Amino acid sequence: MGLGYRKREWDDYEWFPSGGGRRGPAVVAEPGDPDGASAALVERVLRDQVWEPDDAPRILLVDLDNLRAGPVRWRARMAVVVALARQADHVALAGQEGAVRRARPHLEEFAGTAVAVAAGSDLADVALLAKVDELDLPDAQHLVVSNDGIFAELAQCGPLVVLSPGRNALSDSLAAASVRVIDLAALEHDLPVPARA
Repeated sequence: MGLGYRKREWDDYEWFPSGGGRRGPAVVAEPGDPDGASAALVERVLRDQVWEPDDAPRILLVDLDNLRAGPVRWRARMAVVVALARQADHVALAGQEGAVRRARPHLEEFAGTAVAVAAGSDLADVALLAKVDELDLPDAQHLVVSNDGIFAELAQCGPLVVLSPGRNALSDSLAAASVRVIDLAALEHDLPVPARA
């Protein structure tokens, strides 16, 4: 019997609820091929119409607390955030300290944009909405990466598109207020499994 760490059969897989009664290894990219998974997810998200085709300023709001995922899906989700941020006119990212610390190494030029908030319900949401108030743009389109209903009020300022980290947790009020909901978890599920590195 050794005391050192020994790799187990399922250690290379990411685990998440499958919707059934049992849990098992997810069919996702393995840690040896994170860039392949990231590129595939970015391509899939950008293939859809994400922003509305008008001239209103584009504001991206990302609730990092809503983007929880294992290592492979986390890197891929951060790659999506970076790709969308590069298309936006204004970017705000917020989350609790742990989420921001985990995100920063993957956010490239937007790492300094991420704001850490104290632990507590909806504090990241409040920080993101404060950024919108600070911008003071009466006519804008918002792309919100969150499931939280508090963002439904943004529909009063222009088109609101939601990139939901998982539609099963999406607020009914946010879904009703948006012109379009893109289900990130469904896009991840539909992606092919990259080959082993």
